[in-house]
Amino acid sequence: MTRVARLLRAFPEVLIMIKGMAAAARSVFFTLCLMLLVMYVFGIAFTQLCQGLVIGTNFFSSVPESMLTLLIHGAFMDDMAFLVAELRAESPLAFTLFIFFVLIASITLMNMLI
Repeated sequence: MTRVARLLRAFPEVLIMIKGMAAAARSVFFTLCLMLLVMYVFGIAFTQLCQGLVIGTNFFSSVPESMLTLLIHGAFMDDMAFLVAELRAESPLAFTLFIFFVLIASITLMNMLI
């Protein structure tokens, strides 16, 4: 512990960076809470909207499953093209809602950077 204290005294820039990260932690926490709320609302919508469809049983079978799908494919945009093509083929309304979610998620996550 004394080595860390000596290091911080030798490099005051590191201490400034640590203080900045601590100040930003509150904003990041509330942004992630907002993102969780948005995913929950859209997860309910997708679970209800895709009920009885093939894509509903594969990706949106329950609210937690829908939230995971929205996080991975919508917010992180991992292999989004496959899901978008499936949604577009089965339900134009679900496709439009997914694009709207991607826009909302991108703006919400960009808010953390400002």
